[in-house]
Amino acid sequence: MTSTTEPSSTKTLVLLIDDQLIIAAALHKKLASFSDIELIATQDAETGFALALSKRPDVILQDLIMPGVDGMQQILRIRANPDLAVTPLVVLSSNADAVTKEQCFGAGANDYLVKFPDDLELVARIRYHARMGRAQRDRDNAMRSLAQSQSELVRRNAEVDAANRKLFAMNKLLGEESQEQRERIAEVAAFGTKLGRAQDLDEVMDQTLRLARAITNADAGSIWMIEKGVVRLKNRQNDTIEATLAKGERLPLADIVLPPDSTSIAGYVATTGRLLRIDDVQKLDASLPCQFRPEFEIQAGYNTQSMLIAPLRDGRDEVLVVLQLINARGRGKSGADRSVFTAADEAALEFFIGMASLAVERARLVRGMIMRIIAAAEMRDPMETGAHVQRVAECSVAMYERWATLHNIDDSERHRRRDELRIAAMLHDVGKIGIPDLILKKPGKLDDAEYKYMQTHSVRGGRLFAHSTTPYDDAAREVITHHHEKWDSTGYPGFFDAAMLEAMPTEFQANPDAKPLRGLEIPLFARIVAVADVYDALTSKRVYKDAWTAEQVTEFLRKESGRAFDPELVDIALELEGYFRSVRARFASEHA
Repeated sequence: MTSTTEPSSTKTLVLLIDDQLIIAAALHKKLASFSDIELIATQDAETGFALALSKRPDVILQDLIMPGVDGMQQILRIRANPDLAVTPLVVLSSNADAVTKEQCFGAGANDYLVKFPDDLELVARIRYHARMGRAQRDRDNAMRSLAQSQSELVRRNAEVDAANRKLFAMNKLLGEESQEQRERIAEVAAFGTKLGRAQDLDEVMDQTLRLARAITNADAGSIWMIEKGVVRLKNRQNDTIEATLAKGERLPLADIVLPPDSTSIAGYVATTGRLLRIDDVQKLDASLPCQFRPEFEIQAGYNTQSMLIAPLRDGRDEVLVVLQLINARGRGKSGADRSVFTAADEAALEFFIGMASLAVERARLVRGMIMRIIAAAEMRDPMETGAHVQRVAECSVAMYERWATLHNIDDSERHRRRDELRIAAMLHDVGKIGIPDLILKKPGKLDDAEYKYMQTHSVRGGRLFAHSTTPYDDAAREVITHHHEKWDSTGYPGFFDAAMLEAMPTEFQANPDAKPLRGLEIPLFARIVAVADVYDALTSKRVYKDAWTAEQVTEFLRKESGRAFDPELVDIALELEGYFRSVRARFASEHA
């Protein structure tokens, strides 16, 4: 036997509950050479239950045939205890009967091993389930942290409201100032309040840049985030260039990364935290160490002249984001011909970024929580990666934007619904966390029973959001539950409202019969994500297939238009195909 040790800062604690001393001795011998695994054993179910509560093992190995409390009763008892409900439990039995295995999984077991598996397989299973258990605990801890942070955000939002009231009070005191200046202060306060309603990070970034440009009347701009030791472009907008785009075309995403130093203008502001107002980027102050990088201009032929660059900070006064406004266009009659940002623009922006910083910090918290959930799903299903869900979300939002334009949806509703959709789209397959590994990771084709069990991920995921407290819960529930519906009613799971999902049992083998959903009966967001999800799957390389070409994807979507997919949304997706390609390049796996 070859000894291998998985790098870890702590040992994996395994609790064996088996009434045969020979089993404990054999297991001790098997695991002796694996220094990262520690085994404790007991022959009594009651003692085992007490040890599980006191020692909190990473993995429980449970025998089935035991005196007194048998193994099946023990599994049910462990799963009923809130402190042990998510502790990985692996049945270790000499019984290889399929019915017994199904009963164990139904009772809550995570895995089933027939005594004794190969040493390396046994250790691999233990390590895997230990990692899964830690990921589950991390997610639960993150949820608790989120609840605590929500309280803190309520307090911080109250501070924003107080700041807004102060701004309005200041406005009253500015009787000697021009009407234009008074209107600007009121405008900044109103924009800050509007920004505070968004929850998703990308939506907050988009709105932050859009509102900052509106405050200063900037023609273009970009927003950069400090992450993973670099300064990365997150969003860019340009009225001049966007006005030249064809119908339905969008400014493509770009993955531009700057070093966190003073060589670039954005990098300089990120590292120094200093606000810069530049009249002409070609004539920078000689005292500045940074240089204008013409290769980073948004598009060839666009001429950048003036800039206003400001840092957004978190509660620890560290720079989170750099906001870069480009080419002033003047405000009102007095500034119609002005091409530089003024001291008044700078003052207005400083008012705004205080409120924007709180919105960004809150949105980072929400995104972090979502990505932890996605990371837990990725441990179960390697296809459910952070890159995949961000591509699906970005393509979904682009499709909704086009649909909203075609249906004359007003800006207020459009921004609100985009925010809800992006979060919902990222969570579309979260229900796979509830699918056993024997099904989720089966290398071959699933049989009928396994396929029906796999289909339950939509209902399992929707059930997590059955108890709604916000519109975000409603959007997530609709997308998660219904993104496998088909336009011609042949999809699944059919009609489920929040009450029906909440009434579902904890464990079930197949989705119950439900009224099929057809056409526009399927929620809009679910119809959108269905197209975006399939598009990303088709254009992704897998171990069992190469990525499809654009021609193959187009042919497939047209074939399935009116059958699997909403015909209008297929047309929109094909219209946005160039933008979708830029999304794939931006959210490649190595950047996720």
